[in-house]
Amino acid sequence: MALPKPLGNMTLSDQELKQDRKKAKRYDQCGLGEKAIYMGSTMSPRSRYVPYDEVTHVYKRVAESTASGKGFLAPILYLVVRYGDGQEYQTSFRYLQDADKMLDELEARHPNISLLSPEGEKKKVQKEAKEDAVRNRTLSDTAEHEKNMLMAARRFLEKRPSLYEHLVQVAKMKRRRDLVKPGYEIFALVMLILGLCLLAAGIVMAIRGGFAGTLIILILLFGAMLVFLMLNSHVLPNRRTTRKALQKEYDSAVEDMERSLKKEEGFPIPAPYCHPYVIDRMIKIIQEGRAENAGEALAVLKEDLRGMDSSVALSGEDYTQVVTIKPLFLVQDYR
Repeated sequence: MALPKPLGNMTLSDQELKQDRKKAKRYDQCGLGEKAIYMGSTMSPRSRYVPYDEVTHVYKRVAESTASGKGFLAPILYLVVRYGDGQEYQTSFRYLQDADKMLDELEARHPNISLLSPEGEKKKVQKEAKEDAVRNRTLSDTAEHEKNMLMAARRFLEKRPSLYEHLVQVAKMKRRRDLVKPGYEIFALVMLILGLCLLAAGIVMAIRGGFAGTLIILILLFGAMLVFLMLNSHVLPNRRTTRKALQKEYDSAVEDMERSLKKEEGFPIPAPYCHPYVIDRMIKIIQEGRAENAGEALAVLKEDLRGMDSSVALSGEDYTQVVTIKPLFLVQDYR
């Protein structure tokens, strides 16, 4: 096996390189050794390397596979290594989890390497300055009282995390099912039946003989492909994921939350929206001066979430919060 080639000016000896890549922890087409970070492509994984002493930044970059940004493979995740005097090398990742695990491991091993792009570092500084200004903003007595009430509500919710975690989980499942048109379900069912019929026909033809072996293999492969695709499409519901079953489970989750809230008189947000992230964003809205009380803050939050579609770029904590709580509002149609 050919040894990896250096990307920058710094190199390792052949013996060092051989041992280091052999022991490197693999992440998709990349790897982290003791002395270098390894990059590559689908056809030649870990075929390039940069010693850690030359690496300045390692960060994620999202690109579009088409000019419109739409389609089956629209978003493409890249991991970018910046080294030397600003040179860059990027490798695509199939799964976000692998890229995140690699960055976590890199941060633990080499905290001096930035996990943001130079532009991202500037934005981080600006964001932190803005957040400091917001946190230090003096509130009116009413706004301060509402903020304290929301903080107390958050502490109450955190005593029963299973309630809001289940509510979010069911809301996400219900939202996914609501988006599936009945026509798609019928089509998927027809394709599944067709696949099963082809599998059965191929088996019968193989037992009886008299048919070309290639034809039988093609029929079996095509049938198996249809069955596999339809069963993994998440379009066909099972007993638990029918619309009726999910509606019942969602109603039950809301009722469980409502029973819990009876212990806390005057809880500031309705049961269907109960999640610590909702309260965090409401507190932030009040702190920014966009609302004076919890009711106004919830209304502003609803409008914020309405405007956060696929065209809005989010990252870090904002992304985590929005993707977690938005299904709670969608299944209620922001009522």
